[in-house]
Amino acid sequence: MIVVLEDSRARFFRLENSGRLADGLPDIASGIDGSTGLPAERTEKRKRYLTAVMTAVEQACEGNECDRLMAVGPERMLSAFRRAASDKVKVRLWREAAMNVRDATAAELEARLAPHFR
Repeated sequence: MIVVLEDSRARFFRLENSGRLADGLPDIASGIDGSTGLPAERTEKRKRYLTAVMTAVEQACEGNECDRLMAVGPERMLSAFRRAASDKVKVRLWREAAMNVRDATAAELEARLAPHFR
């Protein structure tokens, strides 16, 4: 499973045997709008967002949909992901890729992530 973390949403993909990315779990919106909200509200929304992402990943792990996990996103998001991860998720965290992937299409992600799977 590949988790793509952005400020506005988390997207989930799975890598097919052909090397192509396919849709995984449904996206999770963060509810964070860059222009509004007090810092405390934004912090609370980010906390709820990461909790929702972790819940989805843990459920996928429990359902044997995820033996290896790759997290992709800006370093600050990867850091927050690591801090929020349970032991169940941490043991499956195979690789991280710190990169800005905001609004990248699946095809663009596939091209950028291909070197990680060789």
